[in-house]
Amino acid sequence: MTQGKLAQAFSLSLQELTLPECQFEFTTDLHTQFCFQARLQHPGLSTQESVAEHGSLKILVVGSHDLSLLSLDAPRCELSVLCGYNNQQAIDGFAKGISRFYQPDAPTELRQRQITDLIDAYYARINALKWQWIIKRLSWQRACSPARLLQELSALKTRSTAPHHQISLRSSCGWHCVDWQRIRYVEAAGDYMCVYTQEETLIVRSTLTELAQRLPQSWFLRVNRSVIINLHHVKGLTKLSPAVNYVELKDGSRLKISRRLLPQCLRYLDGKVWPT
Repeated sequence: MTQGKLAQAFSLSLQELTLPECQFEFTTDLHTQFCFQARLQHPGLSTQESVAEHGSLKILVVGSHDLSLLSLDAPRCELSVLCGYNNQQAIDGFAKGISRFYQPDAPTELRQRQITDLIDAYYARINALKWQWIIKRLSWQRACSPARLLQELSALKTRSTAPHHQISLRSSCGWHCVDWQRIRYVEAAGDYMCVYTQEETLIVRSTLTELAQRLPQSWFLRVNRSVIINLHHVKGLTKLSPAVNYVELKDGSRLKISRRLLPQCLRYLDGKVWPT
């Protein structure tokens, strides 16, 4: 916005608001600056353009009397605000690519919300430009494309935020933190559970139903009234007769499958369809 009464009114109205530090650009070369800021703020901006430019990013203030300086085919400038006093000025500004409308004599609460949203968008775009610069540098160092780098970073994030494969179990000796991937199977023994891991056997006071609810269903399967198995430790299915079937684990253990649960078990065990 060129300096004048409207620019003064805009500056004075901001003094009534609580705002973080930000750059508002007042310029006499409105069209050139508008096109430059629009290109800089565009989400599809190439990395090369953004490397050294994010320090030049500004919120561009346009006065209603300056709209004639902008052509109708001007690019949309996301971080721009039209300062005016009526709805028709706002409509004209939006038609010229202005992103927001600000009325200096509007209620303080409304002006605070309008400018705060604009400044939030400003800092979001600053971070996006810095991120593009980082991606360019890292992809150059790793001799790969930015798309490939983002794919690798996404995979690292997925692994780093994956839930821990831990379950807390209490035995007569105290509490144990067990990796449930290492549990081979669980067997009920009266009021206790025998939890067979790859390293040890824990005697836990719990019910089979309660323990089954704490274990991931994609990994564990109930094969009879007393036993839950870890599907990733299964070697295969042994059919002795239509009514007698066993599941064999990789350590050689054989556990009988009840007739009631056989259809459910066959969906996973017959043909070795293990979950991933």
